[in-house]
Amino acid sequence: MATTKSFLILIFMILATTSSTCA
Repeated sequence: MATTKSFLILIFMILATTSSTCA
């Protein structure tokens, strides 16, 4: 659970960074 939660957070941060860069 904890590992999955951290993994999801990591993906969210990456997506947020990508969106900011693309935008």
